[in-house]
Amino acid sequence: MAGTDTAVVRLSELAHGQEAVCFAALVRKETGTDKHGKPFIKCHFRDKRTSVVAPLWWGNALLAEADSWHEGTAYRLRTKGDWKVKYGLQLEILEIRPAVDEDRAEGYDFRDLFESSDYDPDELFRKLHDFIQRWIEDAPLRQLVESLLHEHAELFKKMPAAQNFHHGYTAGLIEHVWSMTRVAGFLADHYAQYYHDLNPPLNKGVIIAATILHDIGKLRELDYHPIETKYTKEGCLIGHVLIGRDLAREAARKIDGFPEETLLLLEHAILAHHGKRDFGAPVVPQTLEALLVSYVDDLDAKMNIAARERLFSNTEGDFTNKVYALDNRRLYKGVPVPDLGGECDD
Repeated sequence: MAGTDTAVVRLSELAHGQEAVCFAALVRKETGTDKHGKPFIKCHFRDKRTSVVAPLWWGNALLAEADSWHEGTAYRLRTKGDWKVKYGLQLEILEIRPAVDEDRAEGYDFRDLFESSDYDPDELFRKLHDFIQRWIEDAPLRQLVESLLHEHAELFKKMPAAQNFHHGYTAGLIEHVWSMTRVAGFLADHYAQYYHDLNPPLNKGVIIAATILHDIGKLRELDYHPIETKYTKEGCLIGHVLIGRDLAREAARKIDGFPEETLLLLEHAILAHHGKRDFGAPVVPQTLEALLVSYVDDLDAKMNIAARERLFSNTEGDFTNKVYALDNRRLYKGVPVPDLGGECDD
């Protein structure tokens, strides 16, 4: 094992040409063959802020050993950063073993190897209940939303909103839903007053219910793991949109006299929340409620992607790397100002 003179650094801080000890979690292994028909393995390691590939080509002394490395496990690596123009920073693994409790003396903490929301999920869960009481006046609809949240509370509070797109970290789903609900509540109130002659009026209760439940199907679409959440068989074959509609429908059947029109509006908003068929929506929004929910969902997802790119960008110059989810545009990083602090108040 490396001597004590080898620096211990975060994986996200490893530089090109630097040899160091890093603690990292193995996210996944990709096997393949090169153009000469020789086998190789690409190992994806990560900490809280970055993911880096360690390619093991034919002839690498660790290639055979890599078969015994387990995804989701933390490792102590003695490694060297190797910058590739085409692929970015890669790892040359010199030594590797599973991380153990004794490594805490060198700074090892499993919680440093995966990302989680900056917001307390228990507090966000409480705020969602406050939204329900404030916005959903229809008693059966309120009961439906509360019953689903109560039934799935533990998983709902730790599931990411996506595997690797937006809010793709522990407790990302409840953060996304809370953020969406704040925006949707404001817009529902605004447009209900703006278009006060609508008959029937804009259904603010359906908007809030659909906002809270639009991604409830992800609790079955994804199999939670703090390092990398994977898709379930049900998630691959059916998808969270239809699973979410089914969960809402099943919950409504348990409530005597649940209004059919309300259920129809709620189901449609859940089914249409991706906005376009090209984005995986079985139907496009055909009600004002569904239209509002789909736009708020898209906005919140894209703002999360853009803001995180700004927060974690390590590029030189004024612009970030290209952001695939934003049509490969680069984002301007702006001129930093003194930290003004401030937190959300509801």
